[in-house]
Amino acid sequence: MKGDEAIGFTVVFWSPISGQAGTTSNLIAAAALLGLEYSSRLLLLGHLQSEYAAIERSFYPRRTWMSKADAPPDAGIDALLRLLQNRKLEPNRLRNYTLPLLADRLDILPGSNKPDASFVSAAQDWLTPLLELTRRAYDLVLLDGGSGKLSAWTEGLLRQADLLVVCLPQNALKLEQVFPLVEAQLQSNRKHLLVFGQYDPRSALTVQNIKRQFHRREPAHPIVHNTGWLDATQQGEAVRFLFRNRQVPRGHENDPFMQQVRALAQAIINNAGLNKPLFGGKEDDDR
Repeated sequence: MKGDEAIGFTVVFWSPISGQAGTTSNLIAAAALLGLEYSSRLLLLGHLQSEYAAIERSFYPRRTWMSKADAPPDAGIDALLRLLQNRKLEPNRLRNYTLPLLADRLDILPGSNKPDASFVSAAQDWLTPLLELTRRAYDLVLLDGGSGKLSAWTEGLLRQADLLVVCLPQNALKLEQVFPLVEAQLQSNRKHLLVFGQYDPRSALTVQNIKRQFHRREPAHPIVHNTGWLDATQQGEAVRFLFRNRQVPRGHENDPFMQQVRALAQAIINNAGLNKPLFGGKEDDDR
């Protein structure tokens, strides 16, 4: 675990539009590749039941961890909130409530078992102390901010983001509609970058053309549509897919996807100021 003197960095993936930008898929790919290729301690923080289900499915085939003898019976955000509310939680105990996805690299905090509305009403006042606690225990905390209509919970999450990863569709009409919403979230010089998920490189609407058309100057990353990846996330094989394809040669069908996810992971590390030797920096490939 980190020492209490070092404070981690919160990254929230969010889309102003539902179901078209691959928000959860982008988050899972970035988190898993960061875990595979960087030495930072990472926490993928599940919260709302509705959003956590897709994250869990990407890493665990049919909830297999539930049958593991070593899976803590009280893992997850519900247990964590109870302890926090009772003032009984220290950062060095946080890992007791998480599950390891990649040993000493990437942990996941299971999301709530409660319906979204009842979880939010119980957790709303505890969002800030919860995220402060996770930042004291991890170098990077990654969250799914969801997509579409902004709830009070989502607005709270976005305010807490040290880096906001805005996921957008490759669709000019939709972009015209949502860029004003995006602007509203980017006040006060907030660190952010754009990601175009489910990207089609053959479209005339390239990232460069989008930036030109909408006068955008911030960094923008395409994440190409990849059927093998989407299948892997449906079958609990997200980490295995990325590990298997880490070294594919140029020209391989999965190479563009891997290079683009790697570029996004590097951008997150750079924004977090973690790209330093021996502290959260990239590992050599010959491990």
